[in-house]
Amino acid sequence: MSSNDTEPGNPDRFSALCQTHGDQDLADLARSSGLSEAAADAVAAIDAVMAKVRRSIQRRDFGRLILARIDPSLEVSHLDAIIALSAGDTPRDEVTVGIIAERMGIDPSRASRISADLVERGYAVRVASQLDARRICLKLTTRSERLVTAVRQTKWRIFAGSLAQWDEQELVTFALLLERFAAWATDEAKMTKAADAVKQMMDETEPG
Repeated sequence: MSSNDTEPGNPDRFSALCQTHGDQDLADLARSSGLSEAAADAVAAIDAVMAKVRRSIQRRDFGRLILARIDPSLEVSHLDAIIALSAGDTPRDEVTVGIIAERMGIDPSRASRISADLVERGYAVRVASQLDARRICLKLTTRSERLVTAVRQTKWRIFAGSLAQWDEQELVTFALLLERFAAWATDEAKMTKAADAVKQMMDETEPG
């Protein structure tokens, strides 16, 4: 192997190292923005990997497999509500439907229906708030607490197992780069600007 084959920017080296090949239109766009061949291919590969992860998350594969074995009558939204009940800094006996809606990112009316289902199925109980007796809160049952513990521990084992072969430097570098990469997704100004750009492109290409 020549010394050029080991250069970080060598596209052949990237292709040999990375098993994922992304959209060539994206790679071409990245190259037109000034990226090298290898960097453009890497950008396309990152997009393809993200798409795979996103599809898996949207399908909720892990959650559906769990529910199929634990209680097929439950939907993934029920599992989300159970997790929401157990999460956050709010004391376990002070979680209201409103808090569940906020944690799940859904409207209160839907959170109320899901919460009622959990109570009816024995996964949650209604309790009076210790801070305000007029307020009704929800609390996990023992069965739900066991489910949350089992899901979290299993998820952590899978996650840790998938990274078990990585050395310390790889893990630290990946964590730093992932945090840096994810910053764009939480930058509201950039997202607004991108949405405006989409609208502008649509207007410019609209048939006259």
